[in-house]
Amino acid sequence: MLTIFLIFISVFRATTLRAQHTFPISDGEKVKYNAVIQMPNAYISGVCVLLNDCGVIKGCMFNEFGITMLDFSFSPDKQKVKLHHVIKMMDKWYIKRVLRKDLVLLMSSLQKGESEYYNECRKITYQFIPIPYEIVE
Repeated sequence: MLTIFLIFISVFRATTLRAQHTFPISDGEKVKYNAVIQMPNAYISGVCVLLNDCGVIKGCMFNEFGITMLDFSFSPDKQKVKLHHVIKMMDKWYIKRVLRKDLVLLMSSLQKGESEYYNECRKITYQFIPIPYEIVE
């Protein structure tokens, strides 16, 4: 019984999960999310990475195949989102307008520690669940 306990302790010590913030606070900090954008007739899922670059949050969302769906930057001072790249099926002015406004509100939610935002008017749910990462000693 004691050997099982010692093995457990050594494994637990060698690999620990590090908790991370839900929003990149300091310069150079990176946060990864399992991201899902769910609309009434469709959904988009993948991984989103946010990086704090000199006070500007740069974000990239890509799917499981590595196809970039969305590149954007968020200025916390101005509370504005700029879309740099949007996948072709979402590259419509009316979709980008809603997406821009929703991303500002989602970033505000992430800053508060919340991982979900719901647009009641358009019935769009944005879920950004932080991915914990491992530190191996």
